[in-house]
Amino acid sequence: MTAVRASISDIIQGEFSEENGSHVISPFDVELRRVALVGFVVDKFHKDAGSDAKRFESITLDDGSETIRVKVWGDEDASLLEGVKENILALVIGKIRKYEDEVYLVPEIVRELKDPNFMGLHLMQRYHAVLTRSGVTMPVTAEDDQQRLTPSKTGAKAPSLAGVTKQILSYIELNATPEGVQMKDIVTFFEGRGHQSMDIQMKVFDLVADGLISEVDPGRYIPAEM
Repeated sequence: MTAVRASISDIIQGEFSEENGSHVISPFDVELRRVALVGFVVDKFHKDAGSDAKRFESITLDDGSETIRVKVWGDEDASLLEGVKENILALVIGKIRKYEDEVYLVPEIVRELKDPNFMGLHLMQRYHAVLTRSGVTMPVTAEDDQQRLTPSKTGAKAPSLAGVTKQILSYIELNATPEGVQMKDIVTFFEGRGHQSMDIQMKVFDLVADGLISEVDPGRYIPAEM
């Protein structure tokens, strides 16, 4: 089951259902079962196992849109949260569950993120997930009824590129394989030339939006003509 990039508000403000397995339908009509969240750990709770209870650990994650608890029971599962500290930025991948009136997450992966720019990247990928999973469609031409708008079919001019944006496109064209060029490699290359990580990521997304590169897998890009 693919983990869908989401904000916490997508879960909390969505509609929970047990039909065909626990899931939430977000306000954007995206089905969420297994999600990837990025946020700050604002609280941590620990309870040792007693004679009649399992060990319990929980953290509260806050991404600025809402908060959600991440909960585990038993020694093996609780180890996922052992090294997690308050006030860190964390990536959490897990499955949505509900008990009484609380929707929470059962984690599979919890990882501290050292680079605060990862939050911005996560939000952009969440927007992409909303667009591709919510039924929102791109404009279409009358030709063949279903073909997407492209400069060659509409007569529109291709966007004019200059500066680092043009350099990024050239880098992808020179280094692309069928598997694509990884975002982290693009960022590392241009960070070494004095550019900011977030600026490079946004320019990559702009190239995708302009139809000059394609995302073949999450975080992997090839030239549109490849």
